[in-house]
Amino acid sequence: MSSNTADLPPYSEKYPSKETSAPSAAPAASRIAGSVQTCSIRDNQVDYLTIVRDSPGRYHISLTVDPTPLYRIELVSSSTKVGNIQIFPASDSTLPAIAAARLSANHKDKSQPSATICTSSPTQPDALWRPITRTGMFSVEDYQTSIPIITVPGRAAKPHQFSWRAGHLSEPFYRLWWDGPLPLVPAAMFIPDQRGSEYVFATIARKAAGGEDNLVEIRRGGGMDFELSVILELFMILHFKNKHL
Repeated sequence: MSSNTADLPPYSEKYPSKETSAPSAAPAASRIAGSVQTCSIRDNQVDYLTIVRDSPGRYHISLTVDPTPLYRIELVSSSTKVGNIQIFPASDSTLPAIAAARLSANHKDKSQPSATICTSSPTQPDALWRPITRTGMFSVEDYQTSIPIITVPGRAAKPHQFSWRAGHLSEPFYRLWWDGPLPLVPAAMFIPDQRGSEYVFATIARKAAGGEDNLVEIRRGGGMDFELSVILELFMILHFKNKHL
């Protein structure tokens, strides 16, 4: 049997391609979270809101970058089952209040809460109401409050103790301070007298501060319960100080 090698293709060695032998890998990400974006209270980011008076006893809230009303605030002089201060969605006037505050008739009596706050379905009979107490002495009007706040993105809000500084020395600014060490800060490293701006979670500047409108600077990432509580408690403080926006 004879063989003819002239018709055969030239010999060449073939090696597996690296592109086909290696499994395809996803593009490298710059962070474990990938494209997921979160916002934490420890980021120290803030939102700026403006509160505009529409008529006696009625206001609306909007972003400083967008004048579209987001929520409506109504002050009710007579006591109701819902509350003296009520917050409604601005988009639909038929919807019930989403948050409310009930004011005490004698807020200087420290044996009783100055007010109670509800930030979830205040019209329901089983709604949860949280107390706010007056802690200042003499002419100083400071308040202590427990507000639900999200401290870790994705986790449920938990109550934390805050204090309002709203005495005459603070005018026309009111500040909400975080009490105790911040999340993931050892208690041994916390010095109450050396708290910086990272402990201020909301600041209200009334028109008397020289601005064009009433500004609210509020820490981002705390959740809706936290933000609604700030607005309700602001109007509570104004009521007891006999002041208006």
